Amino acid sequence: MANFFGCEFIFDEIPSRNYDLRILNFDSGNGTKGAGSEANVIQKEVLRRPVPYYYGRTTNKNLEFDLTIGSANPIPSEDRGAIYRWLLSRMGYKTLKIVQSDMSSLNFNVIFTESENEYIGNLNYGMTLHAYCDSPWAYSNIYTKTLTYSGSALANENFTIMNTSDDEDYVFPLITFTTSGIGTSFSITNLSLASLDVNTCSFNPLSAGETMSVDCDRQMFVSTTGLKRMSSFNKWFFRLAPGLNSINVSGGITSFNMTYKFARKIGG
Repeated sequence: MANFFGCEFIFDEIPSRNYDLRILNFDSGNGTKGAGSEANVIQKEVLRRPVPYYYGRTTNKNLEFDLTIGSANPIPSEDRGAIYRWLLSRMGYKTLKIVQSDMSSLNFNVIFTESENEYIGNLNYGMTLHAYCDSPWAYSNIYTKTLTYSGSALANENFTIMNTSDDEDYVFPLITFTTSGIGTSFSITNLSLASLDVNTCSFNPLSAGETMSVDCDRQMFVSTTGLKRMSSFNKWFFRLAPGLNSINVSGGITSFNMTYKFARKIGG
């Protein structure tokens, strides 16, 4: 179980202090209820075999937790309306950050699905919210690897990225690059995945001054030329394996950016 002891929180880039709200517990003043995710074991039991065949495990239940928030002063009904619009009347997942020293690097993508007002006497001092996350995980801060080149020669650079994700699956980043007037191709290779049949994401041919945005997670890409570029693509989306990744970037480019974040397990 994980407990939140931060005084403040930030939701959709708006700090709770704007509404004079704090994280609290009306019983002890120490925090909120816990947060946790569950894993399912995939196995097959066979007649006369005491030990089932194990096929793996999957964490496929989204993270959920309750968060009690409140103010030192009674909350008027008109202020509650503004708070409800900020927290509850949202059409999609928004980022929640807990302002707590041991959670400063964590982000939750949540929708608040329920709210129960908390009263002392006949006065409303806060509410308990139910947070439903978009995955079984919290996330690290977003990291970006940036490379720039003069464009007078073909780029060919090696670097490393340590994938510290708590999810043992691949991490699929967002890649953006701009071509130069030298050459017509771009490629990024994960040298640590040499055992795979393919470990290179490449585009050839491309136009000079063309910017490509490649979302490896959603498996889609967009070119500033408006061209589809599927015929230029080798059909393999780049990924980071758990642990240390040795990477090579090459081609006629002036800039390269790779943006990624890591899953963080919260609770049990």
